Amino acid sequence: MSNAPPESPEEQRAWFAATFNVSRETLAKLDIYAALLAEWQAKFNLVGPATLPHVWVRHFADSAQLLELTEREGAAHRPTWLDIGSGAGFAGMVIALMTGDSVTLVDSIRKKTVFLETVRDALGLERNVKVLNQRVESLGSVKFDTITARACAPLAKLFDWGEPYAAKSCTWLLLKGAAVEDELAEARRRFVFEHELIPSLTDSRGRIVRAHSVRRRR
Repeated sequence: MSNAPPESPEEQRAWFAATFNVSRETLAKLDIYAALLAEWQAKFNLVGPATLPHVWVRHFADSAQLLELTEREGAAHRPTWLDIGSGAGFAGMVIALMTGDSVTLVDSIRKKTVFLETVRDALGLERNVKVLNQRVESLGSVKFDTITARACAPLAKLFDWGEPYAAKSCTWLLLKGAAVEDELAEARRRFVFEHELIPSLTDSRGRIVRAHSVRRRR
C-alpha cells in the first residue's frame, strides 16, 4: 500500500489509482460514480456531507481495501458477494466495478436502491450487480462466498442477518469503528466464530473484521 492519502481531490484520485493499480477505464467510471453521488446527495442524505470532498478515500478506497483481504488466487470460480445495507453502494458497488464479480446489494430504503440502480446502469454493471429493495432477512435460499457491510448495524446483528446466507467457506469483511471490541464481545454471546482485526487503510480508528466459520451458539 501507498503512504497516507493526500488532501486535494485530484491528488486523492491519483493516490487511489496508484494504491489499487486501477485502470484509466475504471477511474473514468469512478468519476461518473462520484458525480452521481454529489448530484443525488443534494436531494437525499446518502453519505455524510463532510465526506463528499474526500470521496476517493472515505468511500472508494474504504471499499477497495477489502479486496486485499480476499483469497482470489487459485479460486475455482469468481466469488459471489452479499453487501448488507448497501446505502450509497459502499462497499459492494466499488467491489463489483473493480472485480467483475457477482455482487448483490441489499437495502430496505427505496430511495437508496433507486440511486444504486442508477449508478449500476451508468457504470454498465447490469450483468454482475443485483440491487434488491428489501430486508436482508427475506432473501430466501441463496448462499454467498463473501459478506460485507459498512456502517450498517452492530456485529451481532450482521451475523444474525447474514448467517443464513453464508456459504460453508464464507469470508465476512465488516468495516467497523472504535467500538469494535465491544461489538465483538456482544457477538460472542450469540455466535461462535473465528476472526482477525485488520487496521483500516482510510481511518486510523477503523478496523476491518475478517471473520470465518460463523455459526449460532446452541
